[in-house]
Amino acid sequence: MKDIKVFINEYHYKKSAKSLLFLPLGFLALLYSFIINTKNLLYNIKILKEKKVKPYVICVGNLTTGGVGKTPIVCEIANYIANELGKKTAIISRGYRAKLNNKNVNVIKDFKKTYYDNALVCGDEALLCAINTKNCMVITCRDRVKAANFASNNFGIEVVILDDGFSNRKIEKDFNIIVIDSKKQFGNGFLLPLGPLREPVYEVKRANYIIISNKNNSNIKQILDEITKKIKTDNITTCNFVKDYFYNIKNSLQVIPSNQNAGAFCAIGQPEQFYKYLNNDFNIIFTKTFEDHHLYTQKDIDNLIKNAKKNNANALITTQKDEVKITSFIKDISFISLKLKANFSDSGLFWAIEKGIKNETQ
Repeated sequence: MKDIKVFINEYHYKKSAKSLLFLPLGFLALLYSFIINTKNLLYNIKILKEKKVKPYVICVGNLTTGGVGKTPIVCEIANYIANELGKKTAIISRGYRAKLNNKNVNVIKDFKKTYYDNALVCGDEALLCAINTKNCMVITCRDRVKAANFASNNFGIEVVILDDGFSNRKIEKDFNIIVIDSKKQFGNGFLLPLGPLREPVYEVKRANYIIISNKNNSNIKQILDEITKKIKTDNITTCNFVKDYFYNIKNSLQVIPSNQNAGAFCAIGQPEQFYKYLNNDFNIIFTKTFEDHHLYTQKDIDNLIKNAKKNNANALITTQKDEVKITSFIKDISFISLKLKANFSDSGLFWAIEKGIKNETQ
C-alpha cells in the first residue's frame, strides 16, 4: 500500500483533481485560502509588520509543496556571495524533523568547522548546505528573525539566505526568489490540501526573481515561455540540473556507470525525476520511494539490501539528500550517491543579487 503522503503528492500533481476527495479537500482549501489571503492582506496594509534585520536577507522559496531543487540553488548562491563577493554569509534552515530543538539557534557550521555530521540530528537540508558550501555559516532555527540577529551580532554576518520561507512574512526580505519545477509547475492549480500550492499563484508578484528548475526536460524553452506568460515577468532564469558524477558513499570514490543491476531509492519531493537520471547508466531492477524528509532506520536499509540481493542487484543508488541520513546504516552492498550540478542559463540572477547587496550596503 502506498504511503499516504506519496499518494497525496501524486494526487496534487494530476491534471485533474476530480475524485471523491474533491469536496472535503475543496472545503479545506477554501478555508486555507481565506487564512493565507487574510494574512497577506494584513501584512500588505501594514497592520502586521515584517521585522527588519541588519543583514541583507535573500529568501529562496517556492509556491508548492515538494522538492523543486531549492537547497542546491541556495548553496550556489551562498558560495557566490561568500567567495566571489567576499561577504560574510549565513544560510538559515528551519531544521525540519531534526533532533536539535529548532526553537533555539543551532550553529551547524561556522566559516570553517562543521559541528554536526548527522542529518538525523541537524536535518538533511542543513547538512547538505554545510557539505556543499565554503566559507559560509549554516544555522537552523524556525524563528528566522532570531537566527538572523544572532548571526549578525555574534559573527558579523552581512548576508543571510533563507532556505525556504517565502510564506513566512515575519522577517522582511530584501530579495525574494521563487523556484518553480519545470515539469510539475503549479500541479493541479489548487491550494492546500486539494492541491500543492502553499500560496495563490498571483503571490509570485512578491518575488524579485524566478528560477525554473529544470530536470530532464528537453523542451525547456517552450516551458519557460509558458510560465513567463502565466506570471508575466522578465526577471526569470533557468537552472538546469545535470548529472555530475556517481560515487561510493562509503569511501567517496567515483563510480563509473557500467549498466550494472541496481536498485534505487529516495525520500524527496519529486522522486520520479531522480529515477530518470539513472537511465542509460544503470539497469534499475526496482525502486523504493519514501515520504519526503523520511528519517531512515536500520530496518529500512536492511529491507533495501534484502530486496537488492533477492533481485540480483549489485548496488543501491540514492540522492545526496538521502545519503546524509543513511551513512551509519549501510553495509553488505555497494551504496552509490548521485551528485547533481546546477547550471544557470545566464548570469542575470547573480548580477541582480550583487546589485541589490551593493545598493543596500552603500
